[in-house]
Amino acid sequence: MKTSLTKFCKDYSLAKTTVFNRCKELGMDTSKGVSPTDCDRLLHEFDIAPSEPEPVPIQTTVEVGNHQIVLSTPQLPAAFSLESLRTGKSITFEDPLAVASQFIEVADQISDAMETDLDNRKAKLNQTKQAKDAIAAKAMALKLQQQRYQEKAYRIDSEQSDQTDSLKEALELLQALGK
Repeated sequence: MKTSLTKFCKDYSLAKTTVFNRCKELGMDTSKGVSPTDCDRLLHEFDIAPSEPEPVPIQTTVEVGNHQIVLSTPQLPAAFSLESLRTGKSITFEDPLAVASQFIEVADQISDAMETDLDNRKAKLNQTKQAKDAIAAKAMALKLQQQRYQEKAYRIDSEQSDQTDSLKEALELLQALGK
């Protein structure tokens, strides 16, 4: 069963970005979690020993016997104040580990967002390069076509002028014969 990258990092107190980058270097796909084999490989990469199962305690029974003198429980004060024993004040978070966990989670989200933004920017750059290359190729083809057009248009215009001049001469000849 695969483990999410976030859970793996929390279980072993590792920075998600560091683990994610190492996974990329090792060619591991983390998009659907980390396989048990990849987990073992990452533990080895980060020099972390896998957790050993806790030993099952042995059940023993101890008999007290009759060689004891049992005293009744004394009445102790119900409340104590350590304030009288302290000399200074301390500023603390109620749950510093929760604060650290939240910070790490937010930092990982920011890191992931930065990676995503960079990927999006690279994709946009590649699209821009493709667009520029396509436009440059089309512009070059258009420039060549424009040159051919100008040459052909010049030849057609010249021939049109020659034909018009010939037609005009024939009309002038016909007009001269008319009167």
